[in-house]
Amino acid sequence: MSLDMTFIGQIVVFLTMVFLMKKYLYGPLGDLMEARSVKIAEGLAAADAGKDAKAKAEAEIDEQLKMARAKASEIIAGAEKRSAELNEEAVVKARTEAQSIIDGARDEVNAELNRARQTLRSEVADIAMIAAERVVEVELDAKRHADLVEGIVSNGFGNA
Repeated sequence: MSLDMTFIGQIVVFLTMVFLMKKYLYGPLGDLMEARSVKIAEGLAAADAGKDAKAKAEAEIDEQLKMARAKASEIIAGAEKRSAELNEEAVVKARTEAQSIIDGARDEVNAELNRARQTLRSEVADIAMIAAERVVEVELDAKRHADLVEGIVSNGFGNA
């Protein structure tokens, strides 16, 4: 077999082309593809980390919501308890004030009643004194005496 120069030239050209393609085409393309693979892997890792962070944040939010609900329930219970206490205090205060008003009114009525009794006693005593004076001054028979007492009673009690 004889090798021809053309064949050797073709082999040299082929090897040169393979070398040039590897150096200028396949090398940079391989580097680009490797960089792209690394970038995709980093993106997937970041996505997984984001999912984990999201799950962690959601768990933390749920915990904070539970705590907030519990605190709100405590605040509401405290407010309801304080409201009941204030209501009870107001009722006790109102009852105390009402009782003091009633006691004051009773005392005032009793005082007025005692003043009226005293006034009535005084007027009855005055009427009795006037009647006694007139009876003593005049000697009377039974008919005149009855007329006199009747007149005094009607005049004295009519003004009272």
